[in-house]
Amino acid sequence: MRRILPMLFPLMLGACGQAAAPVTPASLLRGYVRGIDLSEARGAELAGVQFRDRDGTVKPAAQIAADHHFDWVRVRLMIDPGGDDGKNYALLQDLPYVKAAVKDAKSRGMKVLLDLHYSHWWADPGNQWTPARWKSLSTADLRVAVHDYTADVITQLRAAGAAPDMVQVGNEINGGMLWEPGRIVNDDMTTFASLVNAGVQGVRDAGGPTPPPVMIHIAKIGNAAETTAWYQAFRKAGGQFDVIGLSYYPMWHGDFQNVSDTVKALRAEYPQTPVLLAETAYYWDTNEVGYKDAQVPYPQTPAGQLAYLKDLNATIRAAGGQGIFYWGAAWSQSPRWLTSSWTDDDASRRSLFDDDATATPAIDGLN
Repeated sequence: MRRILPMLFPLMLGACGQAAAPVTPASLLRGYVRGIDLSEARGAELAGVQFRDRDGTVKPAAQIAADHHFDWVRVRLMIDPGGDDGKNYALLQDLPYVKAAVKDAKSRGMKVLLDLHYSHWWADPGNQWTPARWKSLSTADLRVAVHDYTADVITQLRAAGAAPDMVQVGNEINGGMLWEPGRIVNDDMTTFASLVNAGVQGVRDAGGPTPPPVMIHIAKIGNAAETTAWYQAFRKAGGQFDVIGLSYYPMWHGDFQNVSDTVKALRAEYPQTPVLLAETAYYWDTNEVGYKDAQVPYPQTPAGQLAYLKDLNATIRAAGGQGIFYWGAAWSQSPRWLTSSWTDDDASRRSLFDDDATATPAIDGLN
């Protein structure tokens, strides 16, 4: 059901360079964020994985995270998730799954970042595929669908006592989202920004009297000037955001000086806008592919993983960033819950739980 008249929709979106004034103050995001992505944890636990604290005590993964001072949980949400070959590729996160995961995190006193992928598949710089249910829509109807879907998700979560405390509209959307209509072509962000704004408006329409802040998340961190220019171009195209989210992985995004320079540049350009790392991770064991050219020379050991996270945390704080989310934290014993044709399960080498599902020392890396 459409909640707004289509003829009014473009005016609400501000897609022609006139971004509406944000109704969600960034000041709602208070304090330094110690975040952990537990998108896989519920699926792993349902499949029989028993997560263990450092002392060997069996506990839910979210409780272990809370006991080690993580105060935010990030959970992705997919649209009709899964691969065309019937394999789940760790994409377990439909709306019922996410409702349960968010309620569980909030019951443990943690806040929640909802990560909307707007895809049935992984959304990242190389993958932003429109789900089957929307493929035949015109761009105008796609904007309406994005708005209504987003508003419905927020409404259902609020009704279930699982209202998110912050929402990502899109995941690593450097090159746009909902390809092809939403792909950024020749630096033209007009259609892309209008689709993002549809999601932003959905969050604000359904978020109650104090809607949650909206994060716009990209993985373009290796160059401070280019990263800042991306947000400038997005804003110029009418794009709206309350929070800036970045991905940082040393094997792809350079050294700590790069991430420090990027955060400082964004804080200078947008002094009232929080900047966070929405994703990072590092290896507790030698990864199966190997990144010989990784810019941060930490050993791929439990001690090296801890040192990486502690030093990165200090770097982000010093640069003026407002927090970090650790990605893929519960990616342990994946043969129990992951069906895929991948021959390399690289993510299992950089989780915060080892092959016995026991927390690695880096569980304390953001303290």
